[in-house]
Amino acid sequence: MDESEQSRDDRARVPVALKWLETLLITAFFLAFSVWHRPDDPFYLTGNFPWPVLAPLLVGLRYGFFMALISALLIIAALGFHLRLGYEATREFPYVWTVGVLGISLLAGEFRDYWGRQRQKLEASNDYRGSRLEEFTRNYYLLKVSHDRLEQQLAGSSSSLREALRRLYAQIGDASQSGMNQETASLMLQLLARYGQLQIAGIYAVHDGRPDDEPLATIGRFRTVNMKDSLLQHALVERKLVSVQTEFRQRMDDLDTDLLAAIPLIDSENRFIGLCIIEAMPFFSFEARSLRLLAILAGHMADIVHEQAEVAAGGSPEWRSFRRHLARVGRDAEGFGLPAAMVGLPLPENRNGQLIADHIQKIRRGLDVVAEHHSDGWRYMVVLMPLTDELGLAGYLQRLDDGLREQLGLHANDLVTPQTLQIGNRVQADEWVQNFLFENRGANNDQ
Repeated sequence: MDESEQSRDDRARVPVALKWLETLLITAFFLAFSVWHRPDDPFYLTGNFPWPVLAPLLVGLRYGFFMALISALLIIAALGFHLRLGYEATREFPYVWTVGVLGISLLAGEFRDYWGRQRQKLEASNDYRGSRLEEFTRNYYLLKVSHDRLEQQLAGSSSSLREALRRLYAQIGDASQSGMNQETASLMLQLLARYGQLQIAGIYAVHDGRPDDEPLATIGRFRTVNMKDSLLQHALVERKLVSVQTEFRQRMDDLDTDLLAAIPLIDSENRFIGLCIIEAMPFFSFEARSLRLLAILAGHMADIVHEQAEVAAGGSPEWRSFRRHLARVGRDAEGFGLPAAMVGLPLPENRNGQLIADHIQKIRRGLDVVAEHHSDGWRYMVVLMPLTDELGLAGYLQRLDDGLREQLGLHANDLVTPQTLQIGNRVQADEWVQNFLFENRGANNDQ
């Protein structure tokens, strides 16, 4: 019980002695007034209003049923003494008058008690709501402070994977030099630091499974790393991200290391080209979601470095880029469970086919990759949509259909039959592309 409730209860409780004193004084006052006003008939037994009844009436309204009964009994007792002492010996005892006084007094007392109980219920309910409101207010301000601190930590930083990949391709893809060098390593580290809030980290080039002695790029007060560090060696052997709280803690008994995590840069063709070593990062960022994002970005960085490398089943730059993205999407689907989808559209080499192809290029999203293959009067378009689940794929097909209906006055199904795939792994995606290109070619030739 708080101080306000205690003070309210103290005011509500009237001392018992004061109750009795006020009851006696009020009753005595009205009896005295009646004797002074009408000495011959102080109880107003004949005519007019029985003024002494006001005493138990007021007492009942103030203190309730019991004290009203006491005051009424005092009035009745005084009446009995008055009659017994012979002032009006010839008069019979007025039972009707007595019942009236008792009835009025007790009704007033019961009325007061009833509304007193109602008031107590309302006060109890209000006290409960007040305590809940106070608890809610404390929790609200605690949550608000936590939210403000979280906003400060994330100010100027976005953990959106889609935005991170857009920025990645825009910056690293436009580097003036190719291959693993100081410029590309510096751009990589800046992006990793932006999305992982890295404080102390460095990127090493890796040749033949062994990192170089000196880092290509660093951030913070990065110190030379002991190449025999157990966490670093574990990352080189496992060829995947390891940290002191995941693989390393589970498999290594000795945690003698100064590093927090090591992120290999391995492209979609499984070429180990670099290693990002993290020495310090904020505690709130050192969690599975942030590390997962950094591992995905590292894989895409490695792909960009080897963008011009030869890739099977495709000789043009457009298809090399498509195959590289497809390989990375397949690895992300296998390793991280990231959704991705593909849409294939065989289009005739005519005006309608060109309009459809132009519309597909127009509605392409930031991460979508579109490749075309021309053969025997047909244009085969394949749209690769990273980070797209079944709902996103359905939305894309609906937008395509709506756009064609508005521009050409036709439904997409009237012109082409889109073939779709929800990518689960790399092998499945490669087989689907091959089947789409070659099986559709044979079917269209038969037509």
